[in-house]
Amino acid sequence: MSNPDPSQAPDDSNPQSGRTVLRELHGGKVNALTDVLVRHPKHWLPTYLRLKTPYLGDAQEHARLDAQHAAIGLMLGGLFPERVRSIVEATLERSSGTPKPTILDIGTGSGAWAIAMARQFPDADVVGVDLVPVNPSSLHREQPHNCRFEICNANAELDRYPSGAFNIIHIRLMLQGVKDYHELFRQCHRILRPGGMLLVLEAAFATFDANKDRIRAEKPEDPGFTWFNRLLSTVGEATKSRNPSFEEVERVQEILSGMSADLWESVSGYSIFLPVGPWVTDPIERQAGDLMRTSAIRIAIAGGPTLISFGVAPTEVDHWAEQVEAELMGGKVRQYVK
Repeated sequence: MSNPDPSQAPDDSNPQSGRTVLRELHGGKVNALTDVLVRHPKHWLPTYLRLKTPYLGDAQEHARLDAQHAAIGLMLGGLFPERVRSIVEATLERSSGTPKPTILDIGTGSGAWAIAMARQFPDADVVGVDLVPVNPSSLHREQPHNCRFEICNANAELDRYPSGAFNIIHIRLMLQGVKDYHELFRQCHRILRPGGMLLVLEAAFATFDANKDRIRAEKPEDPGFTWFNRLLSTVGEATKSRNPSFEEVERVQEILSGMSADLWESVSGYSIFLPVGPWVTDPIERQAGDLMRTSAIRIAIAGGPTLISFGVAPTEVDHWAEQVEAELMGGKVRQYVK
């Protein structure tokens, strides 16, 4: 939560400036900084995936993000951790003489979280920002009146929002495209209102075994090896090679805690382990695991351009995708993501 400083009303403008944050790579639209795939509705998936029927890339990627969003929601107990529900609700409570509560979702992806928050808090305005436009109607999703989407590069364009514009800022699984975590968090503090709240959820690009120990086996013949871990860890290494800041993705809480004491009133966090597949006994975790398996299988598609640009041969990427799907659908390998 941020410490009080002078508040201003939010800026409702949506400037559209020229930008070069997207470029073509191996058949997909990618973030020019990290090559993390950003699908565009006019571009097909790469042919090396040997798809029998081509499909629109952004719809498929957004479906993956939606499955991931649902899985995380089950494990959190909602759109944010259940343990902070009372704080979130108090932060968004409007009192007499105060501006309308506002929420910023940075890296909104398919817009699922922003839309759900707008429905859950109809008295708040929700703004979702990303590098490419969000079109809820293409996903058969109705956009609430209190939710809007804007094109914004979080690395360079958060200055468009005035100080004290938002009650809550949400960042989920998008730091792979951020050049400077400290600067991003300083900007978040600036545009938060007094008593505002920053919610950050990021993942380790690795998998963990049934005992929740990090899987380190690198070769198929090594005990404990999994194809999904090879895929995920290689995508992580490829991302770090283009964006060294991503090396710090697992240190978010430490970075926030280490910032100047006059910025944040308090910093806290915890880890959740998501099963990849419905192999656990708990019914909620089984449902989350099934959704996460769907998302994980599609990661091989979404990460294809990143892997190829890192030097992995297209035929090898294709092989990895087949092995990941066989591994996860087989149900014999027990692994988590964190």
